[in-house]
Amino acid sequence: MLVRRSLAILIILIGFLPCLAADGSVNDKVFTLVVSAPTSPKDVQVRYFLGGEFGGFFASSTASGVENKIVIKTEHESKTATSFKAIAYAPGCQFVTISVDDLASSDRQGEFQCQKLPTTLLQGRVPMSGVEGKDLQVQILYVCSWAPQFFNIGQGAISPFFLAKVPVATDGSFSAELPDFSTDPSWSSLSKDASLTFYLVDASTGHPLNALTPPAALSQGSSLKVASNYGGEVQFAVQAPGAPQK
Repeated sequence: MLVRRSLAILIILIGFLPCLAADGSVNDKVFTLVVSAPTSPKDVQVRYFLGGEFGGFFASSTASGVENKIVIKTEHESKTATSFKAIAYAPGCQFVTISVDDLASSDRQGEFQCQKLPTTLLQGRVPMSGVEGKDLQVQILYVCSWAPQFFNIGQGAISPFFLAKVPVATDGSFSAELPDFSTDPSWSSLSKDASLTFYLVDASTGHPLNALTPPAALSQGSSLKVASNYGGEVQFAVQAPGAPQK
């Protein structure tokens, strides 16, 4: 009876211990993002910023394959980060932002729970001169220009978020159901500083062929403005090879 009681107490105490690494030490070198079902961790894209003695460090992360979690290392140049910020996105969902000013006093864990955004239909057309007969796709990316403000840095660029890849018809037309980012709760205060970029892709190889530029009335630099309605078919042009991205 005494042995059983001791074992029960031990099990209870273990439940209160902090997360342990494989060697039994406290794992203070990772941040864990728990992804709520039905979203798969493989569909969640994360852009994060570490702060510490090394200054600052940007990186991207995807699922580590550990159940429903994305595990992010919080070390750079063999030094442990003291702060952590992240922007997480999954197709069709609102953005999730995480900000931890003091990792040492945090539980080093966050959650991604998808809150669906309404969608808007984008209908476009690309010129087919020189690519006739090819199996083509259009790849659409979200340029997160508001990231430096969120990460509280003067300037910097992060990898865009992947939104969709859709087929191009033989006449150059394509369509995509895109999230209406203007309805995201963070839109008015932060995330309105964004745009969409488009690339023509060879579907047989997956290789990008050319960047596509929208008409001036809908453009933000060489990208497409984020809008809830594009008012009909958008005529894209092929960006000349070697032309700088604006």
